[in-house]
Amino acid sequence: MSNKKIGNKIKDLGISKVKKENELEEIDIGEFKTVYINKILPFKSKIYYIKGLGVLSIMTLNIGIMQMISFNINPFEKDIPQLTIDWIIILNKRTILIEVYKLMINSETENYKEFLKKLEEMKGNVADLKDFKPTEAKWREKYFSVFIYKTCDKQNEDRLLNLFKDLLNAYIEYSKKEKDIDSEQKPKKVEAIKEFADKLVENGGVAINNFKKTLGDEKTKEFLAKVFYGYLHAK
Repeated sequence: MSNKKIGNKIKDLGISKVKKENELEEIDIGEFKTVYINKILPFKSKIYYIKGLGVLSIMTLNIGIMQMISFNINPFEKDIPQLTIDWIIILNKRTILIEVYKLMINSETENYKEFLKKLEEMKGNVADLKDFKPTEAKWREKYFSVFIYKTCDKQNEDRLLNLFKDLLNAYIEYSKKEKDIDSEQKPKKVEAIKEFADKLVENGGVAINNFKKTLGDEKTKEFLAKVFYGYLHAK
């Protein structure tokens, strides 16, 4: 399977997994549908409101031999962690970066603890695959619930695809168990997401720095608010 086809397969698989159990409504993001980083790299974005949960944002980059797909689920209707899954496909290499962020009001629920156990089991199932070491960003560590960074060759891509599917299934199952956030708590949840997004711009990182160079700090914050984290769409 070509890199472009596997990239499309990942994107379609991710959307179908979320859509199977949730009602999705695409949100118009106007100028942010395509952002040209450094005037040459076209990052394409779509964002969906997930009824009763929050938003799903999907960013893709296709430059021939390299594909990047980023899934981001930001729940502001329920008090569960934020989930980011990045795929990087270059030639014969497949890399998945999974980050679960504890942007929560209450992280002591039994459902959350059960979800973390499932994540640790998934992590153990791919323990033999090579670890991927991204650029360090120590300021984010206190926000992590779990992270899984793995890379493999094309011959083992099914193992990463299975991890991807299992993770989304577990996350959606977990979300169904949690009650909706009440109207008094929702602003706190949204503020936690905004605070993290603003710190991302402030502290920087490999990807976000490229957006800052292209868009500037304030426009990058707007992009995160409307697209990548989508907290402005909280209803």
